[in-house]
Amino acid sequence: MKKAKAKRAFAFFLLFFFFLAGRSHAADDELGLVRPLAPYSVFSTFSAFSLPKGGTSIAYTIERSKDPSFYRHTLGFSYGISSRAELTADLPYLDGIEGGSGFEDLGGAFKYRFLDTGRYRPAVAVLVFGYLPTGEGSLSRDGGGGGGLALSRPLGPLLAHANLIYTVSGKGSLHDEVDFLSGLEFAATHSLRMLGEFQLRKSAVTNTVDLSEVRFGYRLSSGDIFNTFGIGFDLKNRHPKFRIIFSIGASFGAIARGFGS
Repeated sequence: MKKAKAKRAFAFFLLFFFFLAGRSHAADDELGLVRPLAPYSVFSTFSAFSLPKGGTSIAYTIERSKDPSFYRHTLGFSYGISSRAELTADLPYLDGIEGGSGFEDLGGAFKYRFLDTGRYRPAVAVLVFGYLPTGEGSLSRDGGGGGGLALSRPLGPLLAHANLIYTVSGKGSLHDEVDFLSGLEFAATHSLRMLGEFQLRKSAVTNTVDLSEVRFGYRLSSGDIFNTFGIGFDLKNRHPKFRIIFSIGASFGAIARGFGS
């Protein structure tokens, strides 16, 4: 029954995206990265752990940002290629409060965990990113790609993650981008995870560190359904003043519940 509801929700949001495609393009905005899906993520931070072989996840995320002011709708999909490898793809649609709206680039990420957790070491996965030039104007990188690392380590009731991501854009006017993200999950109950995240970004637009943002929230699970809520604040220049994130997703397959799975 839950699977049928999740599939209907997926079809609804797919139709929603095609409806939005006919609207105008404008608005100058930050360029988004591929967003990882629950349960192996903290907002925008990838976990080194991944879905089991044949496991799938789908998610719809809405993000509200103030100064710059916009809504970002993202439809995401992940698939477990093996117990160590996972493929993620997402399609963001930016709805600008001032100007217009449009799709951003279709993004994909491949994750492969080559080192498992040891007595003193974290699990480590390599990340490879690619973007297709589906966006227009300031909403697009004109394609591009990148790579990085994801580290994860259980610490008692905590699960800590860290990502370092380097992105090269296909658009000549954009600089190379560097993102550092770190995230924490705290197991408050069997179904509730308290989340914290920090992101530092050297922008592709300004070629300076123009984002230093903290985010807090929670993820609530009910069976294979995940609801995530968070709010973020920029520490450097209050740009954005705040960011609110809400995501609903579902996973299918033998999803491991414990840390370090």
